[in-house]
Amino acid sequence: MNEKKIVFVLDAHLPYVRDPDLPCSVEESWLFNVLSFTYLPLLRSFTSLETEGIPFYVGIAFSPELSEMLSDPLLQNRYTAHLERSIDYAGHTIENNLLDETRTALLKDYLELLKKNKHDFVDIYEKNILKKFDYFSERGYLEILATSATACFFPLYEDIPEAINAQIETGLMSHRAHFDSIPDGFWLPALGWFQDAEKTLKAYGFRYSIVENIALLFSDKPPSSGVFSPVCCENGFNLFPRDSFASAELSGEGKGYSLNPVYLDVDNDIGFEMDDADLAPLFDAKTGRRITGFRYTARASRETKDAVLYDSAAAAAQIDKDATDFLDSCSALLSKASDFLEGESVCRTCAFRASFFGQEWFEGVAWLEKVFRLAASRDDISFSTPSSFLKKKYADKNISPGIVYPVFSSWFENGYADELLNSSNDWIYQYIKKATERMVDLAERFPNDSGLKERVLNTAAKEILLAQSIDWPVLMNDPMNSEYARYRFEESIKAFTTVYESLGSNFVSTEWLTEMERKHHFFPFMNYRVFSRRK
Repeated sequence: MNEKKIVFVLDAHLPYVRDPDLPCSVEESWLFNVLSFTYLPLLRSFTSLETEGIPFYVGIAFSPELSEMLSDPLLQNRYTAHLERSIDYAGHTIENNLLDETRTALLKDYLELLKKNKHDFVDIYEKNILKKFDYFSERGYLEILATSATACFFPLYEDIPEAINAQIETGLMSHRAHFDSIPDGFWLPALGWFQDAEKTLKAYGFRYSIVENIALLFSDKPPSSGVFSPVCCENGFNLFPRDSFASAELSGEGKGYSLNPVYLDVDNDIGFEMDDADLAPLFDAKTGRRITGFRYTARASRETKDAVLYDSAAAAAQIDKDATDFLDSCSALLSKASDFLEGESVCRTCAFRASFFGQEWFEGVAWLEKVFRLAASRDDISFSTPSSFLKKKYADKNISPGIVYPVFSSWFENGYADELLNSSNDWIYQYIKKATERMVDLAERFPNDSGLKERVLNTAAKEILLAQSIDWPVLMNDPMNSEYARYRFEESIKAFTTVYESLGSNFVSTEWLTEMERKHHFFPFMNYRVFSRRK
């Protein structure tokens, strides 16, 4: 029996922004916002669907950087304090009648959301939401993919295989530390594919990954199934081609669902509008303006001189329409693909940043829940996790798909990596490449060290992994964040250099080491030997 499936995969990632010495920083608010508007609402939706017996299937890849921050007591307590400040501010504003009637009604809705977030985070999840995601994974609703230790763009390190191995092995250690499942798939950061990547990934026991569709369509032998079915590399490793048109349907310029004028304008926030003194109960404006979540206008305001206040009822009606439209579009598309492939099972692989739902598109989580609810009542289309689709696809008959040879690609705007290598950030690579080569050398020179020297080497390894993240070169493209990105990259390179020179002089400052371990408190399982060359 042929099946028509939608495979949804979310990239749950955030740059490592923990800083014990800088509470309430702008960068720390990135974590708080994605908790408030994406992950806590997602868990509420999943819980509601499970309670009502409505099936929902999603793949999700938690970056180890994000997992470490979500399980960090310091950040957990700071987020709780952030919620309390926001709740107090909203309550004070309502009690003192500081807004007109319509805005007060909207503020009451937001206050209710804040209270739900605090109750869920503190009372239900005991400040660690990863346990609940693991719960849904154990019950088969979620498939948690493994990924690299930091958001490393593998094609840039194709000539240093030890760097790729270290990223994968440390990522696996993180997965085991936070989740009980054994990962079947591997999420490539930014879907960065390089030649022979399948050999490395299969060697670690992974069965599949996801690539941008041009990795297959621009290869010498494009698959006959196009982008509507997983394909095999020469060694049997499976690849799901991402349908980039699905992303355009949701967020494409001028026509994406998320751009509908009735939806909340997430950028028109009081954190950028009000005077410093008025914002003082929420944050110190001298530390930088940021999203607070207090927003009152619809996207329609962007086209008018006067503010168009948000109408939650109109937004809810639009969510229903957009969810139905998306399923109808997927069904029609997959029906044509199935007919072309003579009844073979087909799927549409939709991969997004998790933060798109809720944080970037406020109604996105509600839309996703509505899509699951509507799909449950239809017999023409349904959802599947990647592994389940592979299992069913090859279960009934011996399918021998044509062999594919994917080409270099990514999910950046033009399909390659201009965002990572341009005049704003190309200077970083001479430093990170040299430091990575030196880290490999250190792992070879000190293979069996313990005690203080092992701590120092583990610190060096963590800083290299952090410096390899694509977060820094991407942020360097943004004038508002370029200074922060440069600082964080240079901090990691300088820390590694300190270790390298200390080992050369056979003197290590325990005071400096203790301070670095306190400041970059992540990957307690770090083993610097992952950078060793394969014998």
